[in-house]
Amino acid sequence: MDKKKVILDVDTGSDDAIAIILAVLHPDLDVLGITTVNGNKPLPNTTENTLRVIDLLGEGEHIPVYMGCADPMVAELSPERHAESRQAPQKIEVNGEIVEYHSEYLDMLPPSITKVQEKRAVPYLIDTLMASEGDITLIPVGPLTNIAVAMRAEPRIKGKIKRIVIMGGGHGISNRTSAAEFNIWKDPEAAQIVLTSGCDVMLVPLDSTHAGDVTLEESRTIRNLGTPVAVAVADLLDQRIKAYDMFQPQKIAGSTPPHDALVVASVIDPDVLKDVQLKRVDVDFGGSICDGRTMVDSRVYPDNPPNIHIALDCDRQRFVKLLTDTIALSVKSESGMRRGIRQ
Repeated sequence: MDKKKVILDVDTGSDDAIAIILAVLHPDLDVLGITTVNGNKPLPNTTENTLRVIDLLGEGEHIPVYMGCADPMVAELSPERHAESRQAPQKIEVNGEIVEYHSEYLDMLPPSITKVQEKRAVPYLIDTLMASEGDITLIPVGPLTNIAVAMRAEPRIKGKIKRIVIMGGGHGISNRTSAAEFNIWKDPEAAQIVLTSGCDVMLVPLDSTHAGDVTLEESRTIRNLGTPVAVAVADLLDQRIKAYDMFQPQKIAGSTPPHDALVVASVIDPDVLKDVQLKRVDVDFGGSICDGRTMVDSRVYPDNPPNIHIALDCDRQRFVKLLTDTIALSVKSESGMRRGIRQ
């Protein structure tokens, strides 16, 4: 079976790192490149974190990393739209320990050796897609700035994208504000451009990712695999579990949703997603309390035609097994991880 060609677009913090590892290690995916964007952390941090993961996997010579947009398209031009008072807590100190979803850098990994490409993300996306046979799936798991800017700069790429599988939004669940999920909230104009692009879009919102929790026991199982990759993934999961127990307790106590990894898993195995519906989805970017909200029109006759598929649930056990089995493919070598696939 031919590998699926994918480009990852990431704002690498803890769950992006797990998603990158899953995508690179799995034999069904061919990761052509990775583009970075401002999101969980500023662009220099998300880029450095991405390079650290690539070095861990020993893929510096094989998977190029391109630095993308440092700021949202419009949102931060109006400071009141990003008022701190509207943001859910992200970091707290408890007994001298910092609890947070994403640290400034992935401190469990050494500083990167691999260098970022000279070409920037947007021209890379345009050039690669225009030269393709329409067989590349984009997997953006951060704010959609890079994808939207590329579409604005070269609209013809929309006809060259096989599919876009996005981590973002929420129907019944939010996180960054009372109305919005972080990735969409960070750059809502970009999200509206991509969701209404006419491309084949699958949106994987919080409704499905929060159904894909990984428990502390399952993290321990991954750690016991004993490879550098497995230990790093377990460290990332454990960091997230502490933060979720503090800020967003899940239905399963002592667990975390590694959002972005579920999106990659769904490209590998679409059956990890459940309750997939074709809906009309738009984004509010009017500067109100609902700024960044993904509005899912559930009416039988929406004002505008359905534009994307949205997954409202997932098969947790299937996802965790796929994640664990893929991490188990990692092997030790003197030069670090090299493709990570058992021959």
